[in-house]
Amino acid sequence: MRLQRTIKEAVVLEGRGIHSGNPVKLTIKKAPVDTGIIFVRGDLKKSPRVAADVSNLAVDSGNLNCTLIERNGVSVYTIEHLMAALNGLSIDNVTIGIDNQELPALDGSALDYVVGLQRGGILEQGKEKKEFFLKEVILYRDKDALLIAIPSKDFSISYLLKYDDIEFMTQSADFSFDCAEKKKEIFVKEIAPARTFCLEKEVSDIMKRDLGKGGNYKNTLVIRDNKPIQNEFRFPNEPVRHKIVDLLGDLALLNIEIKAHIIGIRSGHALNRELLKKLGRLL
Repeated sequence: MRLQRTIKEAVVLEGRGIHSGNPVKLTIKKAPVDTGIIFVRGDLKKSPRVAADVSNLAVDSGNLNCTLIERNGVSVYTIEHLMAALNGLSIDNVTIGIDNQELPALDGSALDYVVGLQRGGILEQGKEKKEFFLKEVILYRDKDALLIAIPSKDFSISYLLKYDDIEFMTQSADFSFDCAEKKKEIFVKEIAPARTFCLEKEVSDIMKRDLGKGGNYKNTLVIRDNKPIQNEFRFPNEPVRHKIVDLLGDLALLNIEIKAHIIGIRSGHALNRELLKKLGRLL
């Protein structure tokens, strides 16, 4: 088992929400052991707090294809990239001041969050992080999408991304994390830089749903003819790696070190929510 962690110095990050396009400022501060990850909506009266916990996970994010948490009518959304960075760096306890509803897209990956958090420094705390060893196989299916959790002595993720009509978009990735330092090393180098993506043919539908107002060719890989428009891939299989960014961010809502092999096949936030709800009941 490892010790819980927080950050040494406050970190400030600013940008625009990828869906809303609204400007937003984050201030991430250290917090005591067992605090967890707490968002503080400083733009609202009395600065209500919303814990990034599976108990506050919205059952349905509605029109948004992202992770949304809410408590007593107060919500924060598109939190998955920051949560992935916190998970990848094994940071457990922080408060996050936010002056809008949606987190900033930054470069569309978890990398800028990682850089900011590392700039603040990581501080070990004097209490062990709880672990959870999965004892049963869990499987969720939605048409041709699958998400499976299998008991394991360590934590690992495998993912298959597949579009039937685009040969290039059949990609896979597999990562094993047997300790916090290995997870950090792999995450920072191999996972965090992977940016969000969509196909060019999906853009019109996104715009019709009044989303993507903060998106551009720099923070979103818009793929046409097997390559991003006005951009370059950071990895040959960057899209599938970004799916793992999102999955790691969603798993962080469990607030525990889970020991299991997670396998995703064409899955996304909807199936992630189903798995999180089941795991939350088992904790």
